Amino acid sequence: MKAMKEYIFYDDTDILSRMDYTRESLYEMYYDDYDWYSKDDVPEDMIWREIYNENEDELHYLHHSLERLFKGNYFLIKGTCGRWTGKQDCGKFITSVKELFDGIRHLDNFKIYEQNGHFYIEGSHHDGSDYYELKQLTKKGIEYANKNYFAHDRKLHSTIFKNNFYSTLPRFYNKLYGELYG
Repeated sequence: MKAMKEYIFYDDTDILSRMDYTRESLYEMYYDDYDWYSKDDVPEDMIWREIYNENEDELHYLHHSLERLFKGNYFLIKGTCGRWTGKQDCGKFITSVKELFDGIRHLDNFKIYEQNGHFYIEGSHHDGSDYYELKQLTKKGIEYANKNYFAHDRKLHSTIFKNNFYSTLPRFYNKLYGELYG
């Protein structure tokens, strides 16, 4: 059986676990500047600010890295969105990284990762949890979607998503980092 390969592009779902590491790092970098006597002297707001800045840097880097892979391509994101009324199926055709990130901006915390070529986004918000997968449309998939006016239609999305003549795994990790790191 083939081993599952998971590559995490971004993950802010477990920020609390980063607190101790960040506290220790800040202490080592600045203890002389602030006359701190132990890592417990590092202010909480400084730790949170550092974690926030690191997350922003990681997101900016990911956004920039994915831009060239989206250029000139069509994608379909499909999954479920947690709502107060229960999980709802959802899907959308997208052509840019901006559209991808606009579609998940409602998430408070999220993880973007690839597992055996599948590109996933999992996140949470005040109403529940969302789970998405992104696939790239093939030339035949674009033609099929175009014949159907790129409709916001569950049946169309499912047909394209399930058919390997219409969609393919994006395999972003390999495209971004190559076999060297795979």
